[in-house]
Amino acid sequence: MEWHKRAADLKDLYPEKGYYEIADIIGKEYGHVPSYEAVKKAILRDKWGGREKKGREESRPIIKDLGEYYLVTSKRREIQVTKDKLKQIKDLYCTQGITMNHVCYKLNIPRRDFYIIKTAFNITHDDVPFIDEEIQNRPVDDLVNETLEKRKEQYFVKLQQEEIKQLKKEVEIYRKKDYELNRIHELVTEHYAKTDIGSKNVIIPKTNSGLMLEVPIVDLHLGKLSWQPETGENYDCNIAEERFMSVVYDIVDSTKDKKFEKILFIIGNDFFNFDNIDGTTTKGTLQQNDGRWQKMYLKGNDLLTEAISLFSKIASVDVLEIPGNHDEMTMYYTIVNLASWFRNNGNVSVDISPRKRKYREFGKCLIGFTHMDKERKRIEGNMQVEAPEAWGRTLYREWHGGHLHSEQTKEVNGIKIRNLSSVTGTDAWHYDSGYVGSVATSQTFIWDKEKGLKNILYSTI
Repeated sequence: MEWHKRAADLKDLYPEKGYYEIADIIGKEYGHVPSYEAVKKAILRDKWGGREKKGREESRPIIKDLGEYYLVTSKRREIQVTKDKLKQIKDLYCTQGITMNHVCYKLNIPRRDFYIIKTAFNITHDDVPFIDEEIQNRPVDDLVNETLEKRKEQYFVKLQQEEIKQLKKEVEIYRKKDYELNRIHELVTEHYAKTDIGSKNVIIPKTNSGLMLEVPIVDLHLGKLSWQPETGENYDCNIAEERFMSVVYDIVDSTKDKKFEKILFIIGNDFFNFDNIDGTTTKGTLQQNDGRWQKMYLKGNDLLTEAISLFSKIASVDVLEIPGNHDEMTMYYTIVNLASWFRNNGNVSVDISPRKRKYREFGKCLIGFTHMDKERKRIEGNMQVEAPEAWGRTLYREWHGGHLHSEQTKEVNGIKIRNLSSVTGTDAWHYDSGYVGSVATSQTFIWDKEKGLKNILYSTI
């Protein structure tokens, strides 16, 4: 058994050698029990071409620059590494400081190849994260700024990771107590038990004014976190709440002298900033967020129920949910909750259809709603195919969407296509990418059954 123990120790170092191979290398029978040193020396003699390695490091491999890639030649093998791959290696190993194994896994590089590359280019954790060609050809200030930006990004990622770690610990406690789902139910029940906002039927006198009010407050990004020294403005849950309700009150005040047959209240369109307990969008993009996901969800539901209640005192309200790319799941849970909350209010209807594009016809007006993050140029033909009968009955046709956070309008094939502006704050990614615009503004539309779009109201923050 002693032989097996010694051989097992060596196999940890040289996994490619089997026990029989080890015995064969040193010229012993399998059943014999050679000493640990004898086995080790025999394997080293075989591994290093008949000579024992005595603590000397392998000589540095030869590097040839072949334009798009380097050819790296060691005494035993030859490998190619592109300059882009080398930059990725240096960024991960030098800037982010992750381990050799993690780099190999992330970039799909064999460990032995990584070791040769690391030795050839003398890469260490405290090395600069640029290849020699960049250092020679780029201004030093650019390199320094790029390094600082990467460090800043690491800071935010680490911050998010720590918060996620804390949240996961809390969730684990909930699971151990079989408590999480009951707790969420209690939070929502307790929250709405304090008020009776809009849940009961409100009788509104019918009117034949021929007017409809469309309220699309798009891209609020409730839960987003922005820091003024970094982005030019602060933004968090409280500021988002103030901006949202400021728009709602401005609309109510601006239209108090008008009578509407109905109000279209368009929600969704990235109302929330993130979609899950990890703080990412629906597709997994990590966001810079303010507060817990439960807090964001409750505050969002509170804002929407209050707005719907206020609008329902003016006219009947048709609530539509348009899925965004940040909060597709969370927003659907919200629209279902709103449908339940207002189920006894005959003055409020809530559309819980999961379709990403929805249409509303009002007299000679046909309006399509979508987030506009996926259709691109195809949006120019979607309405004619998906709502052909309504298309035939109407004269005034428009698409209204968000996503771009800015007002943009064009007319194609008899349809006006509008990207609507947003009252959200600028986050670090948008600021760094140069996506900065004018003062935060929301648009509200007044439609006439016979004459089409009658007016656009602007609510400016």
